[in-house]
Amino acid sequence: MQKNSSSFEQGSIIIANILYSQQVGFKRRPVLAISNSDYNKHSEDLIVLSISSTPAKAKYDVKLTNKDLDEGELRIESKILVDFPTTIEKNLITQNIGKISKQKLKEVKQKIKELYEL
Repeated sequence: MQKNSSSFEQGSIIIANILYSQQVGFKRRPVLAISNSDYNKHSEDLIVLSISSTPAKAKYDVKLTNKDLDEGELRIESKILVDFPTTIEKNLITQNIGKISKQKLKEVKQKIKELYEL
């Protein structure tokens, strides 16, 4: 999938240059666009959740496999880190690699509600 601002829909999996936690340097990482599609269309930024393949499991992580994707493919089984939202500028996005299913997006939203007690 090519990089294209119209394809930054909620639920898109993208590769972006993410700032290290020490605010020094960038690392290419997969992330999930969680901000709604209207926001994504009109803003210079996206709100994203990190995706990781590390095995440690936190309470608010959501498991992610290729079965959870409507488009694209993961190299390895991963997890969505719901408790680690980040706002990124669209110019940091290098590639759009897929989209999660509506059911998986619903699961992510439920974990967000639990985390923030919404």
